[in-house]
Amino acid sequence: MNLANAIVVGYFSLPAPSLAEANPTAYNLAMAEAPAGAGSCAHCGMGILHHVVVETEGVRAFIGTTCALKVGEEPVRRCVREGKTSDQIAALDAKRETERLAFAASVKAEEARVAKRSEEFADLLKILRTQGSDFCSSLADQLARGPLSERQAYCGAKAVFGRETKKNTGQWNAFFYRCRGATLTPEGWDL
Repeated sequence: MNLANAIVVGYFSLPAPSLAEANPTAYNLAMAEAPAGAGSCAHCGMGILHHVVVETEGVRAFIGTTCALKVGEEPVRRCVREGKTSDQIAALDAKRETERLAFAASVKAEEARVAKRSEEFADLLKILRTQGSDFCSSLADQLARGPLSERQAYCGAKAVFGRETKKNTGQWNAFFYRCRGATLTPEGWDL
């Protein structure tokens, strides 16, 4: 049997021999429902309980899972390893590809958003990054992604200007509120 172009169309198992001892009637009914040719591998001829239903060149055959894993081509082996039919694997691959493309698009959109924000806040990012500390650099990275929390903006302003004084209050507040995402309106800073 050539499994080069085989596709997996299903699985089934015969009842275990222990069922014949425990409930002979149930065992006989289950065996009567088994399709013709079940019980032996079409590839090696060995007796089997667990069947892989393959279709190759328009012919359906039953092979054992061991033969499917040993002599089957990679698509058949993958189906058996995952316990799915060829159609299910194709649907799963299509879903994964769709998810991968959606994720790639979201990453690209996020990169564009961060680039736009980095351009908008370039002056603040430069000030934070030139402070020479990992903390300020991490604040700059966070600011490139979104507004800072009140505590982060306060710590950033303090690192750049020191304490807020009458002399630096305008610069200090401008830095603090811009880091928070506020805009300056005629009435003052609007968060």
